Amino acid sequence: MANLLALPDEILTQILSALSAVEILQSQLICFKLNSVIKTSTEIQYLLALQIAGLEDNGERSILSQAERLERLQRGQLAWRQWKPQFTQKIEVKQPASPIYDLSGGAYFLGRESMLDLDFAVLPDSEDDVQDWRSISVKETVLDVGLCIDEHDLVVVVTRKPVASQPPLLDIALHPIQYSTGQPHPLALHPRIAVFKDQHPHPAVGLEIVGENLVLIVSHRPEQMADATRPEDRVLVYEWRTGILKMSLAAPYRSYSGLIFLDEHTLMLPNTKRGILEVWVLPRSPTEPSPSAPMCALELPLLAPGRSFAELSCRSEPNPIGERSPTPHTPNPTKRQHRPYKANTEDAIIVFNVRIQPVQTGPHPLLVVGFSHTYTFFVHRKSILRILHEQKRDEKPHIDIDFPSNSVLFPKPVSWEQWGPKATRWIETDDIPTRWITTTSGQRAVLISSAAANQQGSGSPIITMDFNEARVKKVGHELAQKQRKEREKEERRRKLVAIRLEREHAELVQKFRECKEWVERIESQLGDIKASSSSEPTLASRGATLDLSLPLELDDWPPLNGADIELVKSFLEQHSDLGEQIENPASPLLEVDQDTNTNGLLLDELSDSPDSDQESNSDDDAEISLESPSGGADRQNAKARYARVWCLATSQVVDRAGVCFHSPVVSELACLGYTSKKQYHFDGVLIDDERILGVTTSSADDRIKRFEVFYFG
Repeated sequence: MANLLALPDEILTQILSALSAVEILQSQLICFKLNSVIKTSTEIQYLLALQIAGLEDNGERSILSQAERLERLQRGQLAWRQWKPQFTQKIEVKQPASPIYDLSGGAYFLGRESMLDLDFAVLPDSEDDVQDWRSISVKETVLDVGLCIDEHDLVVVVTRKPVASQPPLLDIALHPIQYSTGQPHPLALHPRIAVFKDQHPHPAVGLEIVGENLVLIVSHRPEQMADATRPEDRVLVYEWRTGILKMSLAAPYRSYSGLIFLDEHTLMLPNTKRGILEVWVLPRSPTEPSPSAPMCALELPLLAPGRSFAELSCRSEPNPIGERSPTPHTPNPTKRQHRPYKANTEDAIIVFNVRIQPVQTGPHPLLVVGFSHTYTFFVHRKSILRILHEQKRDEKPHIDIDFPSNSVLFPKPVSWEQWGPKATRWIETDDIPTRWITTTSGQRAVLISSAAANQQGSGSPIITMDFNEARVKKVGHELAQKQRKEREKEERRRKLVAIRLEREHAELVQKFRECKEWVERIESQLGDIKASSSSEPTLASRGATLDLSLPLELDDWPPLNGADIELVKSFLEQHSDLGEQIENPASPLLEVDQDTNTNGLLLDELSDSPDSDQESNSDDDAEISLESPSGGADRQNAKARYARVWCLATSQVVDRAGVCFHSPVVSELACLGYTSKKQYHFDGVLIDDERILGVTTSSADDRIKRFEVFYFG
């Protein structure tokens, strides 16, 4: 140790920088020398702040010094914790929008009503930024758009165009476009990648890009089907640079509608038909054989009889980065590309929106319209990866000389009880709009009540949920300390009130207690006599007597001179307020000044710096609670009913009555909630890594007409 401490501070800093945040904080306790190096090193303080926030340094992309990065990080984290945006900006949608939208890479994309163009707003990151709308035109009908801006400066537009044939067909294609220029991407060999020809006019598509892989899902919704046909769902995996198809998968109608990249070569597909999460390993090259079955399957909670999954959508932002992905070269780098840090993709949460409907029994099952219920659950991407690692470790290789069937190939699902309760957090979202899927970014999620859209109502607050484990532990510890101090303070106050009570009403209090004890003794004697009389022929046979004599002290007290038990009871009733005060000294009877809100504690906001004394981040208006507000989000309109900051660290149950699930669903993933003080009239809220968007739609056609940007940093 002596040799280590003899090293120059610069070398000690480099050594300590290689440790995790926990190890650095432990090292700080070893000796004064290491404590001083850690506290005074901007590099170490920045690394600590990054790890606590669940972020990664953006390397050489940023032109800021480490001191500037640390200051910007602390300012942004404080704004998120206090729900105090650094600025807000309202943006009008100039062109009538279509239902197509996406949010990623600091840009908000909206389809145009003509379905031939895409408009996108480059979102502001400073108050002086001028509203900037741009557009991409592909001259074919746009079905959807996939964004991979941060990794490849890439936008992929999915289009369809009619083909002269009988029956009429639609040619579905992919268009790789460079985000910064709006032109065909220079690294893509083909500006238009033909996918396949579909006979159904309105396919639903999902698209994600990571590394070299582009995954496209094509499915068909029931309301879009003009006849009784039930086309298969298709999953297609391409190399987007070459346009080569690497893998193709077909599944029964309404199996797949969303996808999540766990890493560059591992894909999770929620299967609505089976009620499971399938995990597939993608081939690394077009010549590698495609898998015939998923490598792993995770069960969702078992449904109640007569219920089925109607919809199972998912989203996680940001996506992982390919192992060999170079820094994207753009002609005009944006401020976003120079940002100092980015979210850790493994720590990011995945959101699942689950809609469950009853099924009509009989020879022709038919989904019943209405009576559906919606749930949302969250899980960290790293939790799924950890389960996969455990499955691989426990997997026993076997050899089968016969070619197995699909049922043999399909792995035995991991039961919900084995993986789900501890790794997830479920909430009931019947009263929360779930049509918007871009509601998570990194480890944060954003919610608003459906009642917010009612312009005649009072509006609803915006709630930000934070699943950062370090933050939850830190705030949870702070809450426990606050509660302990409040209990100690309350006990001290009770003792002081009791002393004051004894001093001001000494004689009355003493006589009251003696009277109470005398009455309790008499009632006890009566109870004994009654009990004995039930087993003896007569009371006189036992010689039982009732001692009604008053204590000498009470005999000498004029108010009770010559009193019997009824007079003593009357005295007790007349002074019942005194009895309440004796039992509960904190009662307002004596008008004791109370400087604490007993319905919630005042929480001093925590610094991301390990030395909380270095800066004061107190927010005196922030009330805290150990659990989230009870009831749905629509019941949180009254400010007195919800907590400003709440910590949900215990297990929670949804569907207690067993309406949708076979048994109540328990979840335990801890999280924090930050609630805006102001209430808003938005139809939905979206989130990216730096900001929240409040969306307002037109009442006539439900199209987006404006949105408000809340920038936190």
